[in-house]
Amino acid sequence: MERLLDYFVPEQYDLRFQFYLEEKMFSGIVVITGDIKSETIKFHAVNLEIKKVIIDGELVDHKTENDTLVISDVKLGRAEITIEYKGVLNENMEGVYLSTYEHNGKTETIITTQFESHYAREAFPCIDEPEAKAVFALKMEMSSKFDGIMLSNMPEKGGNGDLHVFEPTPRMSTYLLAWVIGKFRGKTITNKHGVEITTYAALNQDVNAVDFANEIAARSLEFYDDNFKEPYPLKRCVQVALPDFEAGAMENWGLVTYRESMLLVGKKATLSTKKSVALTVAHELSHQWFGDLVTMKWWDDLWLNESFASVMEYYAVDYIHPEYHIFEGFFTGDAHAALLRDAYKDVQSVHQEVHDPAEIATLFDAAIVYSKGARLMLMLIRAMGWENFCKGVADYFNKYKYSNTVGDDLWQALKPYAKFDPKSLMHAFIDRPGYPVITAGKQQRFLLDEEMFDEEWPIPEILEDMSGHYVINYSEEEFEKRLEVFEDLSLEEKIRLLIDRSLIARTDLAASSSLIKLLPKFEDDDNAAIWSIILSIVANLKIFFDNDSKEEALFKQFVAKLVAKKLKKIGLKTKKSDDENTLKLRNILLALDYYAEVKEDLKKLAEMYSDDLEKIEAEIREDILDSKLYFEPKLINKYIVNYQKVADPEIKFELLFAGTLSKDEMVLDKMLDLLNQPEIVKPQDQLYLFIYLYRNPKSKEKAFLWMKEHWEDVKKMAGDKSLENYPRYTANAIRKKKDYEMWLEFFEPMKNNSALKRAIKIGKKEIEARLRLIEEDKEGVYRALQK
Repeated sequence: MERLLDYFVPEQYDLRFQFYLEEKMFSGIVVITGDIKSETIKFHAVNLEIKKVIIDGELVDHKTENDTLVISDVKLGRAEITIEYKGVLNENMEGVYLSTYEHNGKTETIITTQFESHYAREAFPCIDEPEAKAVFALKMEMSSKFDGIMLSNMPEKGGNGDLHVFEPTPRMSTYLLAWVIGKFRGKTITNKHGVEITTYAALNQDVNAVDFANEIAARSLEFYDDNFKEPYPLKRCVQVALPDFEAGAMENWGLVTYRESMLLVGKKATLSTKKSVALTVAHELSHQWFGDLVTMKWWDDLWLNESFASVMEYYAVDYIHPEYHIFEGFFTGDAHAALLRDAYKDVQSVHQEVHDPAEIATLFDAAIVYSKGARLMLMLIRAMGWENFCKGVADYFNKYKYSNTVGDDLWQALKPYAKFDPKSLMHAFIDRPGYPVITAGKQQRFLLDEEMFDEEWPIPEILEDMSGHYVINYSEEEFEKRLEVFEDLSLEEKIRLLIDRSLIARTDLAASSSLIKLLPKFEDDDNAAIWSIILSIVANLKIFFDNDSKEEALFKQFVAKLVAKKLKKIGLKTKKSDDENTLKLRNILLALDYYAEVKEDLKKLAEMYSDDLEKIEAEIREDILDSKLYFEPKLINKYIVNYQKVADPEIKFELLFAGTLSKDEMVLDKMLDLLNQPEIVKPQDQLYLFIYLYRNPKSKEKAFLWMKEHWEDVKKMAGDKSLENYPRYTANAIRKKKDYEMWLEFFEPMKNNSALKRAIKIGKKEIEARLRLIEEDKEGVYRALQK
C-alpha cells in the first residue's frame, strides 16, 4: 500500500475550523509545515472539497483522485503548505460527527471526532499514517452563538472573541487528535502526582455519575507513573462521555472519549458496571503511554497497543480495587474468548499484514488483537516477573517517547531483564494463528473446524494455571483424579481444568455428553468464577436442543436442579453482607434460573418490580425487569417509554435487553420495530439490539430478514469498522441448517469484500463445525441427560 509519508514529512499542522451546525458542514484552513521529499506530494483527503492550495505563498494547481489530494511539480525541501477546504459534519460516528441528546425537552447537539484508525483525513488534508507524527495547533469557532464548552487534547491558551485557541500538542499521530464541542457538566480532581483530571457528562446525566471514573483515572495514572517510571506527559487528563460513540472508548491523547455506558456510574449502578468502567478507564489511560507517547509505525502492529492496554487494565484495577478479584474475570472472559476464537484454522494471527485501508478496520478482532494478545502479554509478564517487565518497559518508553516503534523494539528492551529471549517466544505466538493442545507431552494444533495436526510451540514449562495459551488434554483417568482433589487445586487450576474440558468436549478428544456428567459435581461450589464457566458450558450445550422441544424441557429441568441448592442458600435478594463473589454468583445463578424458567423464582422476582426504576434493587434489577415482562408482556410499552425517558445507560440497556429475551411474539415484534427507529435506539446500539433478537429463536428469522432488507442502511451506519460484526455474530448464533443456508445465500456473494472476507470465511467454518458437532453428539447428550 502506498505510504504518503514517503513524499512529505509533516512537522506541524496549524488548523482553524469554523463549524456551521445548521448546514451540517465546516470550513477549514490548515497550514502544514514540513519537508517535501518528492516532486509530487500527496495528502489523504476524504469527503473534503478543496478550495485552494498555496505553497510558500504561491497558489499551485492540485487535483483530487482516489480520496487523495495530489500536488505535482513542487520543489524539494522545507515548505509551508496552506490548504483551504470544506467538509461535512456526518452522523456515522467517524471523522467529525454530530451527537445528540435530549434535555428539558430540547435537543442538544455535540460536534465531536473519532479519528482512529484512518478518519482524520475526513477532517483535514493530512498524512494520515501513524508514523507521520507532528505537532497540532488548533483554533475553532462556531458560525453562530454558542454557549457550550470546547475541549481538545490540550488546554485553551486564550482566544479572540468567539475563537478558541488551544496550546500546541506534543508530537503525535493524526489519529490521536480530538475535540468535543457541546453542553456538558463536569467535575475535577487532582491526583497525588499533581495531574488534574476532569470528567464530563451531558446535561441530562447526573453530574455525580463521573465521580467513580475520576477516581479510577486518578489512581490509574499514579499506578502507571510509578511502574513505567515515565511521568504522565501532559498537564491534565480530560474524559468525556458521549451519547453517540461507535466503540467503547478512544485514547485521544489528553482527551479520552467514551460511550456513556463505559464511563458513567450512577448512584444505583451495579458492581458489574463499576468493574466494566474501571477496566475501560484503566485501559484507555495506559494508552496515554503505550500508543500515544510511543506509537506503532504501522497498523500491522496495532496489536502491540491493544494487547498491552488489555492486560495493563487488569493490573491497574487489581491495584486500585483488590477486592474486585478482577483477574478472575480476565481468565473466564478474555482468556476463554481468545481460546474459542483462536480455535479456527483461518482466524487471523495477532500480528497481521495490512495492504489496504479497508483492511485496517478488520484488524480490530477483539478476541485476537485484544484478548489473545493480552493473554500472551500476561504469559510474558509472568515468565519475566512484574518488576523485571516494568524495568524493560521503562527503558522502552525512555528510548522511544514521541516516536514510533515495531514490536521487536519492545522485545529488545525487555531482553536484558529476562532469562529467555522474549522475541523468540512472542513471535512464535503472534505471527501465526492458533495454539496447541497438549496430550501426554505431545503438541497438536487445537482446531474445532478441521482435523488437528502436529505443530510445535515453544512452551518453556507446561503450567496448570492460566498463564499459557494452550489447552491440556488429560486422559479420562487423569481428569477424574483431578476432580477428586478439585478443592485442593488453586483457583486458576480449577478454571483451566473446566475451560480446557469444555473446549475438548467440542472435538473428537472427548464427548459433549461428558459435560452433562461433569456439571452436577459443582452444584455446591461457592466461587463465581467457576459458575461463570458453568454458565458458558450450559450455553454451549443449548445447541443440542430444539426450541420448545421435550428434550429442551428436560435440559431446563437439569439446569434448574443444578442451580437450586446454591440459589436457595444465597437467596434471590441481595444482602448488605454480600461480598463481590456473592453478588456475581447470584447474577449467574439467576441467569441460569431464567433460562430454566423456574416460575416460582421468577414470580418472586416479578413481585419486586416497581414502576419507579430507582427503587428496584440495582444488583438484581435486570432479573426483576426480565421476570416481570415474562409474566406481563404488555409492559413492554412502558419499558420502551422508560427507555426513552431514562438517561442512566445501565438502566437503558436492561430495559432494552429484557424485551429481546421475551418469548412473546407481540413483544418481539415491537423490539424488531425499534430497529427502524434510530430516534429511539441510537445507531451505536442498533447492532446489539439486532444480535440479541437474532439469538432469540423466536425472532431469529425476522431479524435476519430485517438485516437483508436494510443492508444498505446497515452499511452506512456501521462503517468499515463494525460491518464485519454482522456476519461474525450471526454465524456464532446459527444452530440449524436452514439458518445456515439463509446466511450463506446472503453473505457468500460478499466473500471478496475486504472488510468482510475474513469474517465470512471463518463464519462458514464455525457454522459447519457446529452443525457437525450437533449431528455427531446430539444423541449422546440426550442419553446422558435422560440418565
